[in-house]
Formats: sequence, structure tokens, C-alpha cells
Amino acid sequence: MAKANLFSGTFLFAVGVLVGVFAPSLRPILLPAVSAMAQAETPKSAPDLEAMQADITHLKEVVPSQSHTMTDVGYQFANLWFAGKQKNWPLAEFFLNESRQHIAWTIRIRPVRRDASGGAVDIKGIFEGISNGPLKELTQAIQSKNEMQFQTTYKQMLDACYACHQASGKPFLRPIIPQSPPQTIIDFEPVSKMTQ
Repeated sequence: MAKANLFSGTFLFAVGVLVGVFAPSLRPILLPAVSAMAQAETPKSAPDLEAMQADITHLKEVVPSQSHTMTDVGYQFANLWFAGKQKNWPLAEFFLNESRQHIAWTIRIRPVRRDASGGAVDIKGIFEGISNGPLKELTQAIQSKNEMQFQTTYKQMLDACYACHQASGKPFLRPIIPQSPPQTIIDFEPVSKMTQ
């Protein structure tokens, strides 16, 4: 009996040693929830402020200029004209939404510009006025599929765009009705003539 107790005690001791040695590496496999909670409770190190500042500086260097994003706006807005002229209202709505998104991108890059005299020009505020006025009317013209209203409100939007350019100290940027579509790969017809 004593031998059996000694053997079982030795055996239990050996198992205890093995569990103690290997348990930490087996914990994530055997007890994933407990392991996750232990990791969550581990205090995180403080952020590296110098690295974060370097990242911010880098991001400022790679952000495109407003002229880049406004070129995108012009591209989308010119295509909008041809989609509306062809009464392709779903395509017109697409180009209108693209124009709106690219203007929002432009505003995120620089919501306030400086005019020639150094004064602040609130681009975001100007666009809010445009958005609630001519842009809303243009949206309604497209939604109602009204060609005459579309042409009128499109021209009103061009006037609003020019007013923003003037306020920004860029009166030489005068938008006009486009003469040819900038996108020649898109079919502006409401019903495709492509063979299927």
C-alpha cells in the first residue's frame, strides 16, 4: 500500500510539474476565452507620440491639393451635363452624386481657404449654401426627369461654382457648359446601343 501511495504521489507530482511547465503555452489552445481576457487586462503601452507625429506629417505630405480634387469635380460635373442632355437620368444621378462626393472630399482637405488678402474663406459654409440652393434644385430636376429644369439648374450651379471661385480669390476659374464629354468610353444614351 505504501508503494502504491508513493507511486501515485510521485505520479501526481510529475503530472503537476508537466502541467506547470506546459500549461502557459497550452492555455490559448485549451482556454481561449480565459487567454483573451488575460490579454485584454494587460495594460497597453503608451502610444509613441513621436511616431504618431511622423505619421501625421507624412499624411499631410501625401494629401492631394484642392486643385486635384476639383479637377475630379469638373470631370464628374461635365459628364453630368451630357447624361442629362441625353435624358439618361440614372447616369445623371450617378454623376451628380460623384460630383457631390468629390466636393465633400475637397472640403475635407481644406475647409477654409485664404483669399488674396489673407482673409479666411469658409468653403464648407459656402458649399452648405450651394447644397441647400442650386444643388438641391438640380437634384430635384434629375429626380423629376425634367430636361428644361435640368438645363436651367445646371447653369445655376455653374454660377454658384463661379461665385465660390471668386470668393476664393480664383476668378479666372470660370466654369462653362461643356462642349464635349470628357469621358468618351461611357455611352450617354438612355438605352445602350451595344450588342449583347
